[in-house]
This record gives sequence, structure tokens and C-alpha cells, in this order.
Amino acid sequence: MTDVVVSTRTGLDSVEAALLDAVDLLGADDAGEPVVCARVLQVVAQRSGADPRDAYARLVRRGVPWSVHLPLVELLGNAGSRDAGPADPEQVDVRLSPVGALALASERQEVGPVPLGLVEGTLFRGGAHPPYDPASVVGALLAGRADLGPPALPTGCEISGDLAGLRAGREVTLTVDSTIRAEGGHLVITAIPYGVGPEQLHDTVRDARAALLAAHETCPMRRIEDESSIVDGVRLYVEPERGADLRDLRDWLLRIRPVHRRLVCRLPAPLPELMAGWEREDGSGLRALADLLRG
Repeated sequence: MTDVVVSTRTGLDSVEAALLDAVDLLGADDAGEPVVCARVLQVVAQRSGADPRDAYARLVRRGVPWSVHLPLVELLGNAGSRDAGPADPEQVDVRLSPVGALALASERQEVGPVPLGLVEGTLFRGGAHPPYDPASVVGALLAGRADLGPPALPTGCEISGDLAGLRAGREVTLTVDSTIRAEGGHLVITAIPYGVGPEQLHDTVRDARAALLAAHETCPMRRIEDESSIVDGVRLYVEPERGADLRDLRDWLLRIRPVHRRLVCRLPAPLPELMAGWEREDGSGLRALADLLRG
């Protein structure tokens, strides 16, 4: 497959749509029954010529919560991590999520368009269109508003920069800061930017401290420990050096990449124009997504 077309109905590209269709096809004998990812990739390759490795990367990106707000598939088994990437597709099962089933129904024109393209943007696939909070997008479209507030990353984090320029359709550089909060006498990092894993961040911060000490300079941090888990999500414990101020420690952390990151972003059109031009047809897809978000 050489051309990857993005659907105006859902924001899915043609490979992603083929993946959802294959998951539905292989699980058709027992609705909701998971299937092995490797089988899904074989079907997509046979039907569309998509490269299995590229297709698997797309499938995983649409299924992990650190990539998108609304996963289209549920990945069962060892689907990899933010640091290690996807695992062996022979070892991972997949089934459609409720949002994935809705997106597939929209692609089949069984319901109206679903605004996943506005929600997820394209940053997760290497583009420049930032994502927005799903409830804000759906609420604005239902009410006829064009104000979505600032972009919202699935990973959390604080976003700042020229938000007015972004809304106007200009290319801007936004600043993404990890979420760092005080907890007793130490700090905890609970959200980190796109494309960064907790292990990578831990090692980078640890190495930054080591570099200061090697240069005979002081460092406000005594140690950092990665306490992240599948259950609790991102959690990095940061202990200050004796006598160090937590505010100074936080400021020092935020000067380190990837604790602090810059993203070049641009909407495909000014936001009011983008929202007004979204074709809802009979509104059934939009209302169905609103029901899922409320549920």
C-alpha cells in the first residue's frame, strides 16, 4: 500500500480502518471475542498490501492510553510499554473498544461522522495537529461553539505558549511541562510528555545529576526512583538534597529535557473554521460518541 488516505468521517487513516475491519471480521463468530494481533495483520496485508510492521505500530498507537484519548481497540497481554514499544504481535490479543466499534460503524456509513480527528489530532502519528479533550470537542460541536480551550494531551501535562496563534491556524511552538507536585518533603512526577517513557525520563534526570556532581557543582536532587506501574500509571519519586528547596528542585527538573519539551503545532485551518466545517450529517455519530463519554 503506497497511499494512506485519512477519512473525513472519523479521522482514521486507511490502514487503521482496515485494521478495525479485520478485528471485527475475525471476531465475528463471537462478538467481543479477542483475536491474536498477528492474525489481524495477516488479513490486512492480504487485503490491502499494508506492511505488517507498520500496521502493527498503527494498531498499538490506537490502543494505548499514552497515545490517544479514546483507544479504538483493547490490547490484551503484553502490549509493550512507553519505553520499550510494542511487544510480539503473536503474544497480544485485540478486540474493538466501544469507541472503535462506533468508528467502524461510521466508516461503514451505518451512523454519522464521529469527530475522532478533532479529538486525537495527528501528533500521535507524527503530525502537527494537537489533540483536544474529548468532552470539550463533543460539547462544543453539540452547542455550535468553536472554543475548545487549550490542547489536551492523553498523557496529561501542562501546556503553554501561543494558544491564540494556534487557534488562528498559525504554526506555533508549545511548551509541555511534566506534572510535578509536592508530596510531603519530596516531589512526585505524575505526567510526562508525548513520546517519553518513565524509564527514559528517570535515566535522563539521574544522568543530569551525575554530570553536575562530576563538574563539582551542587544539585538540588538527592535521588530519583521510578515507581510507575500498569495500575498506578506514571509515578517518579524525586527526593531533594538535604536543605534544598522544593521550588528550586522543581525549577531544576523543568529545565531538563524530556521533563520539559517543546512541540511544533499547527491546525489544518483556524479553529472556528475547522469546527464550523465539520460535517455531522444527521448527527447520529456525534450523539453516539456523547453517550459513550457519559457512560
